[in-house]
Amino acid sequence: MPGDASMPAERLARYLDRIGYGGNPAPDVETLRALLHAHFLHVPFENLDIQRGVPIVVDLAANYEKLVARRRGGWCLELNGLLAWALREMDFRVDILGARVMAPSGALGDPLTHMTLLVHLDEPWIADVGFGGGRMRAPLRLAEREPQPSGAWSYTVANDGDHWFVSVHDPWLSATAPRTYLFTLEPRQLSDFDGACHWLQTSPRSSFTLGDVVSLGRENGRVTYSQGRLIVAEGDKRTESEVPADEVTGMLEREFGIHL
Repeated sequence: MPGDASMPAERLARYLDRIGYGGNPAPDVETLRALLHAHFLHVPFENLDIQRGVPIVVDLAANYEKLVARRRGGWCLELNGLLAWALREMDFRVDILGARVMAPSGALGDPLTHMTLLVHLDEPWIADVGFGGGRMRAPLRLAEREPQPSGAWSYTVANDGDHWFVSVHDPWLSATAPRTYLFTLEPRQLSDFDGACHWLQTSPRSSFTLGDVVSLGRENGRVTYSQGRLIVAEGDKRTESEVPADEVTGMLEREFGIHL
């Protein structure tokens, strides 16, 4: 990894510690499931740098320093990009794929504004720790057409020729939240996402420029901070409360482990 002189095994060990994985990794589906579950519980999805004028880049060294050294979260391009690196370090065969998020209206977002991963084992598996509040806590079978339950969530994979769709049924997502993304199986390089990364953090059409969004999974739900409100959804309970501006920093540390 550019900019890091430590040994690859040490870098991987620090990454695994950051995501809360304590097992003995092997390139198999059991390890993949455990990695995604640990990531879901310990690394938040967040866009906090945008409102604070800190550029977000698609760069392994920068993303590693942010997520691992500073124990921050990130969005899909950071989270899945770094996961792809870690999986390859563990001898998984991984393709980085570009995707487009579908709005509830059916309108498609710009190309390459979402990143997902395809992991090749005995069969191909979708791994995605960066789909906002609907991010996965377990990998999905690419070939399965029936709903794939995962905790309180359920995911469906569909295919229409060269295009694939992942849809999440989430009991806590609002009706206006994106629930589906579309992708092809064309492998991509991290540099392919540079333009989309710039657009996502600068365009007034990007939802990420509207304000802070942070989300972290829990065993039976998740906690989210969005538009000045803290939303805790767990089991059959959902609470929502306003967070005063002078309490945001403390709330981020307490609920998400984020120290700005």
